[in-house]
Amino acid sequence: MNSEYKPISRKDYPSKMDVTDIPALVCRDVKQTKRRFNVTNGSTFSTAGSEIRIPIAGNFVLDNKNVNLNLKLSATGVNTATIGADVSWASLFSQIRIEAGTGSSIILEQIDDPGVWAAFLYQYTWDQADISLQNAKQLSMIAQPAASTGVISKVGSLLTCTTGNLKQSVNICIDLSQFMGIFSANSGIPLYDTAGLTVVCVVNQLATMGVTATAAITAIELSDLFITGTCLEGGQAYEDILRKEKTTGNREVSLMFNTGRRYVQTVSAGGGANSQLLINDRAKSCLGFVAMARDTANITTAAAVSNSASQFPLYTLHQYNIAGANYPTAGISTAGEGIDEAYDLYSHLSRRDDSAGLISRVQGATNVDANNVAVAYTDAATQLAALAAATSPSQVLAVNLAKCGPNENYWGKGMNLSGSNLSNYLNVNYTTLNAQTITIYSIFQMKVHIDAMGNFSTEF
Repeated sequence: MNSEYKPISRKDYPSKMDVTDIPALVCRDVKQTKRRFNVTNGSTFSTAGSEIRIPIAGNFVLDNKNVNLNLKLSATGVNTATIGADVSWASLFSQIRIEAGTGSSIILEQIDDPGVWAAFLYQYTWDQADISLQNAKQLSMIAQPAASTGVISKVGSLLTCTTGNLKQSVNICIDLSQFMGIFSANSGIPLYDTAGLTVVCVVNQLATMGVTATAAITAIELSDLFITGTCLEGGQAYEDILRKEKTTGNREVSLMFNTGRRYVQTVSAGGGANSQLLINDRAKSCLGFVAMARDTANITTAAAVSNSASQFPLYTLHQYNIAGANYPTAGISTAGEGIDEAYDLYSHLSRRDDSAGLISRVQGATNVDANNVAVAYTDAATQLAALAAATSPSQVLAVNLAKCGPNENYWGKGMNLSGSNLSNYLNVNYTTLNAQTITIYSIFQMKVHIDAMGNFSTEF
């Protein structure tokens, strides 16, 4: 058999992680097609909590880094009412999950609050080229930080209701592989001889979908939904070797990716000092934790930039405590160190090989204004307004637990938290004047296995 059809073994993984890749596209038997996958449970969606289900199945490898959700976004409101994305339109959904098959209870990946997850991921990993491309596709944020201030404006291109109570619609394309780990894994997904997978998007509350800039938006409707993906067919020789790998080799093929799991805590007004925010994550390979603090009142305020804004007022220190040990030992207590730690952690989720990011000291720290002058909030209204603005702060508290850099792709490079008695929590010293919702994401490595019967299983 021609050697170019041989499955590629990635020697830097354990033997169980050998990943089957299709042959190079120059092989004559390989075919590449871009296919459309449609919704199976409706045509229009506007009610919060509604599920949009899109199955993806067939005898092909679903190419990683090229899976897009296409839809028509329609806004109903009074004359001249406008709405824009809060960094991205991932905030249209309260949850996006990937299920095995078409009705399975096996979840291959799940991102809760994808608008929050994506907004901070983009701010800490994108550059101007990414902004321009995604604005063209989904009308997300428009430009990099202004050179004179270092401040980025987060609201994307505005959708306007031009006639009273009539819908104004626009087609957008949300790149799922920008923030879903399974669609940007170390290899494509070989769906041969499986029931495929299903992308499930849960419609969000109207007030947290985007930012209403003027007047009132009374409803958002999603229609004409479908997913496009690049599908690669390896040919008969490839299919034979793939089946052999799943029957006589490792008895399964696997792919690996990085993803996140959400934990939510609340801090009351006037609280925050010496807060211990319980996480108790149990990932086998945890790459770190990142926390965002949003004023609770802003989350359900349509005019507020709530998904991409975070601030820990009067912050002095943070560290993660795992089984009684602090990481880092002395804690993180300066703005520069805190921003550096966030960039280090987010690099493991970045789609690019080089360094990028949009957050400067002005928005990455909490105690400085546009002139880098220390700010001490004297009233709750000032704090609330700062977090509601399009140029709101984007301070996150992160701890990077990875043992090596983002380009070293092997299983187990994070910290093993799977022990039953390993309690872990975020310890942070700060003071808030308003009630806050703290969203903490555990960032970890995950594996998806496919056996000879076409069954999916996960490991994390």
